Formats: sequence, C-alpha cells, structure tokens
Amino acid sequence: MAVQGELPKKSNTRGGIGWWMDPSGVWRPPEEWPEDHPPFDGWERDENGRWGAPEGLSVEEARGGRLPAIIDSGKTERTARLSRQAKADRRAMFTVAGALGAAALLLIGVLVLITQAGATGTGEPEPLPEVIFAAETDQAAIAQRRALATDAPQLAIEQLDSLEVNEQTVDEAPGFNADDWTIAVTDCLDVAERVLVARSAVEVVYADQLECVPDGGQWTDRYLGTTIDSVIDARVEPLVPVEVVNASGGDRWTPETREAYLNDVTHPATFHIVGEESGHNPRAVGPATWRPSNQASWCAYAVDWIAVKARWELSVTPPEAGALQEMLATCGDSSSTGADVDSMLIEPIAAPTIELGPVR
Repeated sequence: MAVQGELPKKSNTRGGIGWWMDPSGVWRPPEEWPEDHPPFDGWERDENGRWGAPEGLSVEEARGGRLPAIIDSGKTERTARLSRQAKADRRAMFTVAGALGAAALLLIGVLVLITQAGATGTGEPEPLPEVIFAAETDQAAIAQRRALATDAPQLAIEQLDSLEVNEQTVDEAPGFNADDWTIAVTDCLDVAERVLVARSAVEVVYADQLECVPDGGQWTDRYLGTTIDSVIDARVEPLVPVEVVNASGGDRWTPETREAYLNDVTHPATFHIVGEESGHNPRAVGPATWRPSNQASWCAYAVDWIAVKARWELSVTPPEAGALQEMLATCGDSSSTGADVDSMLIEPIAAPTIELGPVR
C-alpha cells in the first residue's frame, strides 16, 4: 500500500506522532482527525473546521513529541538499548531464538518425565508453586491501601500548607539544561523499564531470556483512565516534570540529587505511565496551566503531585497552590475516583538526601 503524506517515523509506523490513516489508506495529520475525537487533549477546531493546538502552543509542541527525561544522553555504550525501535528489531531475533530454546527445553523435559515415569511408575509431575507477579494480590494489603487513600486528601492539604511558596515560574527559571536531567543506564533494565515491570497489571513478557527487554504487559494511565497494552505505546515520565522541578528548587540540586530524583522508582507517585500519543502535559508545566481532562482523576493527580513536591522539598507558586486546592476540593465528589490506591505506601520509605550546590 502506498503511503501518502508524511512518511512513518521509525518509532511510529502509523505515520508519525499523532498521524492517522483514513479508510482510503492515506496518512492524515493530527489537524484532520475525525470530528468526534480530537488528536490531543485540549485541541479545538478553528473556524475552518481544522484541528489546532491550544492558544500559545505550537503544533510541534502540542503533538507531544518530547522524550522522557530519564532517557540516556547517549554517552555510554548502552545507549542503543534505549531506542525502542532498536529493541523492536531485537525482539524478532529473540523470538526465534526463544522458540528454538523453548523447543529444546520441552524435548529435554519430556525425556526427563519419561525417565522418571519408568522409575516410579507414574508420569505425573509435581505441581509448581504459584508465581505472583507485579499485580497486587494480597487482599489485606489492598484493603489497607484503600484506607490510606481515604485519608490521603487531608494529608495532602496539610502537606500543601507546609510547602514553600515561590513566585518563580517554569519560564522564569534560570539555567535549565535538559542534559543536566538525563542519566546513564547502568543496569539490565533502565528506569522506564523498571517502572513498566513494577506497574504491569499482568505478568510481563520479555523478548529475551535475560529479561532485559520487556515486550508485553498491561498498564493504566492513572489520570486519563486509558489502558495501554503495548510497551511501544507506553511512555514513562516523572509526574512532576523536570522543568517544574528545576523551577521549584531543583536548579540548586547537585548532579547526584538530580540523578536520585530520576531514579526514584521506590515511591509510586514519582513516575507515571501514559500513552505514547496521549498528549499528556505537552508543555511540562504545573497544574495552574495543565491538568488531566478527566476531572474524576483531579483528586488523585493533586494528591500525587503534592506528595512528590513534599518528598523532594520543592516549592509551589501561588497559582499552582490554588489549582491544587481546587483539585483537592473534588475529592469528596461522587464522580471522583479519589486518591490513587496504587500510590499509597503501606510501609514508609526513606526520605531522599537532597544536596544543594551553588545557584546557577
């Protein structure tokens, strides 16, 4: 089939970020999406009926083409692993190798069972113990998390009152450099993959026998309410973007503290998983400028946002504080999903060590 318009990017065979294919097989840009479904959260139609980005936001920015800040800067030999396309290419190879390996293991297992059956008179293998993977199965723990979620909004109000108020916005923060907010990969799984493995609602499938390349699972965008079934479509980002962290006090952090923030997978609120093309917070700003379109999730979003800011001793701007208070006020609404149960900590975790350097 001939593809017209912008050719598909390597990372997205569907025609580039936000592009879609019409019934005739022609790739269409995000501005021409169907009437009943905007290409990105917050887009509107102009007087000519074309989809457009919100006021003050360029089309390229609004397409959400930014990469997670936790992606490697390319300075190490392991950087190639971070390319999703490279991983996709490896998956085909690992699938074939895995199939051959599995067939060999199956044959060996059959031979072993036959041998055992001859010795004991039965070919029945002993049952294997149940394997509990990433999804929570302990009903007592689930009940405890739900109880904690009930009290979380009040705790968030108290935490918000304790945060330092700072007038500095993201646009006014000096010295932001994206290269300062990247970390090198030093393990089999990078940070994003560790989050994906920990948060999958089903057992994660790997593309390699070393379990270094997650290939399948199921994740939920907590704040947009969508389900993600493909690793390629899942994007892991800090809930509080690094641009906001930088403007909230992170501009004085040492490199070690910035690296600790980008590695903070122990606290469930620090990172969130969104769809690759969801357009989630495309400008990397605070709640005063952007919040989830799903109002039922405002309570959970505000509780988690405040938890991260309090954990890392970050400040808030007056408009940001006002927006958070407005979202917390929805926690008691019947339509609200309340605080995110999966973000609740049953056991406390150690507070991070925050080291400050000179003002840049």
